[in-house]
Amino acid sequence: MKVEILFKRIRRFFPKFYLKLFEKNAQLAGIEMPFERFFTLVFFYSFCFAFLTLIILFFYFKTIWIVFLASLFVFLGAQLSVLIILNLIADRRAKFAEEILPDVLQLMAGNIRSGLTPDKALLFSARPEFGILEREIKLAGSKTLAGKPIEEALLEMAKRIKSRIVERTFNLIAEGMRKGGEIASLLEETANDIRDLKSMKKEIAAQVGMYTIFIFIAVGIAAPLLFAFSSHLVETMVKVTSGLRIEEQARQFIGIGGLRIGQISLDPEFVKTYALIATSFSSIFGSLIIGLLQEGKEKAGIKYIPILLILNYLIFFVARILLAQIVSIITPVQIALP
Repeated sequence: MKVEILFKRIRRFFPKFYLKLFEKNAQLAGIEMPFERFFTLVFFYSFCFAFLTLIILFFYFKTIWIVFLASLFVFLGAQLSVLIILNLIADRRAKFAEEILPDVLQLMAGNIRSGLTPDKALLFSARPEFGILEREIKLAGSKTLAGKPIEEALLEMAKRIKSRIVERTFNLIAEGMRKGGEIASLLEETANDIRDLKSMKKEIAAQVGMYTIFIFIAVGIAAPLLFAFSSHLVETMVKVTSGLRIEEQARQFIGIGGLRIGQISLDPEFVKTYALIATSFSSIFGSLIIGLLQEGKEKAGIKYIPILLILNYLIFFVARILLAQIVSIITPVQIALP
């Protein structure tokens, strides 16, 4: 009862579409906890992270609005992270359901051919190896035994799994049952079509695998290396030219071919910051492109973002350190990085 009261107070701070989106993703992810309790826990976890951020940043920044904005961003980031995790869990459940669905349909067709009614054939087709489909099939089967039409039970089961293949399959089966078709043959043909579709997707993924490897190498290895070399080159040139009076020594060469020599005024820290920001954005969008090529959905590449970010930063800083060591060995004067 206390959780429900807290939830009623908390929900006032969030728009209705956000709560509906959160509830839908929690349902698709298979969260069995009541939504009121789940969202209340997520809210307090996010609030705790934001409060800790506020306390830590308060000792470094005395400006209140900067600390408040940073804490707000942490709170929203925690909420968004939970929503993304729920989405990824829902996609994983849907992928597993698509893989196991042909076996479920084949077993259900065999049960119907053995003389069982469709509702009992559905209930007896639940097996422990079917994972999430076992629970959904048992739930749908119990509803049919309680008096609900099997067509409605199948459609409700499809809504709890985030998959177009599962939704279209059960819509087709429900329509066939309403029209009085031969259900066993329909189930077997549908199972064969799903297997053919999955094999076709695997062939397409294999054909575009070379593009995926190319993007991964370009974004994860080549880009941080080039940024590391360019940023170190700028730092080296700034250090070399800062101690020279180039303009006075080069006045006699100004008129030769329009050549003009001067000191480098570019800030090395700006170049380093720009390189880190550019590699971050390239990692994010490169991950989305990889997910699109592999599974046909951009959000499938979200799981690659942390991997590419860590790889980019690691290669960037290691390459700068190694390059500084190499330059210090091959040159008589050592130039230390700041």
